[in-house]
Amino acid sequence: MDDNTFNSALDYFVVEDIKKGDYVLREGQICNRITYISSGLFRTFHLKNGNEINTCFCMENSITSSQESFVNQIVSKEYIQAIEDATIVSLSYENLMKLYQFNQKWESLSRVLSEKECARLSERIDALSFETAKEKYLHLLKNQPKIIQRVSIQHIASYIGVSRETLSRIRSKIS
Repeated sequence: MDDNTFNSALDYFVVEDIKKGDYVLREGQICNRITYISSGLFRTFHLKNGNEINTCFCMENSITSSQESFVNQIVSKEYIQAIEDATIVSLSYENLMKLYQFNQKWESLSRVLSEKECARLSERIDALSFETAKEKYLHLLKNQPKIIQRVSIQHIASYIGVSRETLSRIRSKIS
């Protein structure tokens, strides 16, 4: 995207500082914005029988959103929470629709981001379906080592679908 196209849309974006522990989305709300993470770290999770099930970690220079809720403008089944202090840049659903009308390059950017999200979700589905807990952890260690350094063992255990104790055993065998 050229600078003029991007700069002419700056008024559509909102910059916010988010404190560790704050939510940008809660279950039952409609996700009305897509969020670029300038700094910080977020987790996406669901509640099942009172237990938090982590499904995604997003850090600086990435985007977080509840895709299903945002695209379809329906209530979210998930939470998005800051696990570090963060600075975000958000674009509302309404403003995104305006940008689509403004310049086709915004639609192209949105298509590319959607394709990347589909690929990420496909990879996650494959991992959940076909990898052991150890393989999931090794995959995370290889492909997102910063997540291992910055996220609690409890959240990582939930993400790969094991107890904290099981993850501790996996980690000790790898060391």
